[in-house]
Amino acid sequence: MRIILYTGKGGVGKTCIAAATAVRAAALGYRTLVMSTDQAHSLADCFERPLNGEITAVAPGLDALEVDMARESLRHYGKLKEYLRQIISEKAQGGIAAEEALLFPGLEELSSLLRILELCEEDNYDVLVVDCAPTGETLSLLRYPEQLAVLTDKVLPMLRSITSAFGNLISRATTVPKPRDAVFTELDLLVKRLCVLRTILCDRKKTSLRIVMTPERIVIDEAARSYMWLCAFDFGVDAVFVNRIWPDEALTGSFAPWREVQEERLLDIEGKFPHQKKFFLHLQSEEIRGLMMLERIAGALYGEDPAAGEDPAAIFCEEEAYTMERDLGDGTWYLLIRLPGADSSEIGVRKEEGDLILTVRNETRRMHLPDKVANRTLAGWETDGNVLRIGFTY
Repeated sequence: MRIILYTGKGGVGKTCIAAATAVRAAALGYRTLVMSTDQAHSLADCFERPLNGEITAVAPGLDALEVDMARESLRHYGKLKEYLRQIISEKAQGGIAAEEALLFPGLEELSSLLRILELCEEDNYDVLVVDCAPTGETLSLLRYPEQLAVLTDKVLPMLRSITSAFGNLISRATTVPKPRDAVFTELDLLVKRLCVLRTILCDRKKTSLRIVMTPERIVIDEAARSYMWLCAFDFGVDAVFVNRIWPDEALTGSFAPWREVQEERLLDIEGKFPHQKKFFLHLQSEEIRGLMMLERIAGALYGEDPAAGEDPAAIFCEEEAYTMERDLGDGTWYLLIRLPGADSSEIGVRKEEGDLILTVRNETRRMHLPDKVANRTLAGWETDGNVLRIGFTY
């Protein structure tokens, strides 16, 4: 199954472009599902028909789904929530509603990513188009699997052994119920499945992220930062979509000065995303709602004739974010990481045991190093503003 995720700043038109992409994919004969993982769902508005948390047919060969995150979270980690509910109910003594306290930011949204894994396993579709939440939320969800893996690798075994040895004593002394084995088993399974999902989402031949933006300075800068962070977490961006471009006939009279500004912004986008396919969509004269309008948008993006136009399920760029190279002279291995636009003052690099801890601005990634450098010493790093080069020696 081909997976295409659309992300970008809130309000740039992700949902409409994702829906139009799905409409064109279905027109090309792909069994297609378009799915929204944004809590503020608007996919139903786009298709002008209700979507109630179940897969619903919206056109020939095209289904749509707005994920019910509360229901999904119960399926994936209901035992963990029940255990935490017991603790809260015991300690709060009725002073707080346990259900409200268990609304962990990000954790329920994470269950929507697991829905992607289930769809891969079921293999009922050729193309899955995902309308993601705005940039920051999407990045938080995409990095969750790796962060939870660190937790289970380093913390969970210790917690499990302490609970096994002293759980009954702790329970009697504090009235906190001892965690059942089912709680640990559920958490362990959750993390394993998320790690499988991460492998799928990082596979450039299967999954692509696409960034939607408008030709405005603030939006372009955020899109560039998003691209940098997606590279840092090893996700592939194969295309960018520029929405709401002012047509020439609108840039006359008082708006004439905006023509040059817009041209500069479009050139800036070309420079910031040199390897990605670019798709451009002009500002529409009416709201994008309904199947007919989505077909028209698909024509504007990919070509009026589906058979002769661009295939939206194609892979437009397989650029790797992480590569290794070796200096044959002194035997130093170098880890090269694409970090476009990152300044050296914004980067932090350190090695802890066999892990690399990479900080870029306000984001930190902890990752296992490849075997060939895991036991070597971090020799230093440098960046040219596009690629971070980290050296490892004995």
